[in-house]
Amino acid sequence: MENIKISVIVACYNVEHYIEQCLSSILNQTYTAIEVIAINDGSTDGTFKVLDRLSKTDNRLLIVNQSNEGLSQVRNNGVLLAKGSHIVFVDGDDWLDANCLFELMSKSLNQELVCCSYNRVFLDAIKVRKLNLEGVFQASHIQRRIIGLTDAELNDPSQADSLVTAWGKLYNSNIIKRNNLKFIDTKIIGTEDALYNIQYLQFCNSVFVIDKPLINYRKFNVTSLTSNYKSSLFNKWKILYSMIYDVVTIKDNKFEIAFNNRVCLSIIGLGLNESLNKDGFFIIYKRLRTILNDPLYVAAFKKLELKYFPIHWKFFFFFAKFKLIFPLQIMLFGIKKMINKA
Repeated sequence: MENIKISVIVACYNVEHYIEQCLSSILNQTYTAIEVIAINDGSTDGTFKVLDRLSKTDNRLLIVNQSNEGLSQVRNNGVLLAKGSHIVFVDGDDWLDANCLFELMSKSLNQELVCCSYNRVFLDAIKVRKLNLEGVFQASHIQRRIIGLTDAELNDPSQADSLVTAWGKLYNSNIIKRNNLKFIDTKIIGTEDALYNIQYLQFCNSVFVIDKPLINYRKFNVTSLTSNYKSSLFNKWKILYSMIYDVVTIKDNKFEIAFNNRVCLSIIGLGLNESLNKDGFFIIYKRLRTILNDPLYVAAFKKLELKYFPIHWKFFFFFAKFKLIFPLQIMLFGIKKMINKA
């Protein structure tokens, strides 16, 4: 293949019902100077059979079959194989708008990273994730935004992780390879994308943000936290935050505030995770108390300003800030119930 501009790395694990739609949406892009590296990560369903069949239909599609190593290593392995000047990561159960790669590439001149918005696809609805950002930004601004929200951004806490994903982005291959950037295993830090993007942006000057949904993110389970209780999540996120803080310490005060706010807002995710604990109400109470008494959380909540939050979130974070566990727990169960109805 000649003139490969974009290497699309597709992570495939037990996606036999979705992978054909995913790959079709990539191979039928209006932008055609691509290679597609689809990595089957030890799937136990019929994913590989579908991949093998599709590989015979388009010579731009490379299939890699490996034992199960996890999403982080799938992406790292894909980068090693990538020949394109740019890299896009896609999950095997998602799909792209027909003009996605064209629009990303059209904004890449003089930009080291291009980001786009996305659709969240539920069983019975599609919801657009607006980023509330559009155009060219200094890389440090986007990096700070990924680390955490500040000031009026706290009006919408749901935006805390809207920019953290590895998918929905066009990366410069040289930056990744020259600086040996790698995704860290989720078994260590709980989530790989935020840290990867924060580290990548250390080597960037500017970023273009397209506040238009070009990716369809299949979210039949509203959040991964609603399916299985993760007893180690709190400790993993503390490791993640220590790694993020290594970046924050060389930045300015706004980064410090953003970091503290990220820690505080994480009580939403941690709380929802704890609400899945089958050991019962009082064990959940004790776990939440342990989290909020942790020195990292005590220090962060001391600095949290409540004035920017909408009224319901003011109550939520007031309860967390002053360790009023019982009303916090009641609100978490209410949030969980609302999520399950979405």
